[in-house]
Amino acid sequence: MNRYPPARINPFVGVAAVAMSVLTFTLAVGVPSSIAPTHPDATTLTKSAPATVEIAILPPIEVIAVRDTTVANRQSKPRG
Repeated sequence: MNRYPPARINPFVGVAAVAMSVLTFTLAVGVPSSIAPTHPDATTLTKSAPATVEIAILPPIEVIAVRDTTVANRQSKPRG
C-alpha cells in the first residue's frame, strides 16, 4: 500500500490566515485610532446651537396575507 505524504503547505496557509487577520485588524482599528484627535475641541469646527429634528410617527402598517393550502401542507411535512 502506498502511503500518502502529508502536505507541507497546510501549516503555511494557517500562518498566512492569522497574519492577514492581524493586518486587517490593524488597518481597521489600529490606524484610525492612532489618527483620531486626542482633545475634544479638535472635532468641533464651530460652536453652533443644537439642531432640532422633527420626527413624524406614522401609523403602523397592517400586513394581511393568505397562504395557499397546498404550500402550507407541503411545508408542514417533516423532511427526511
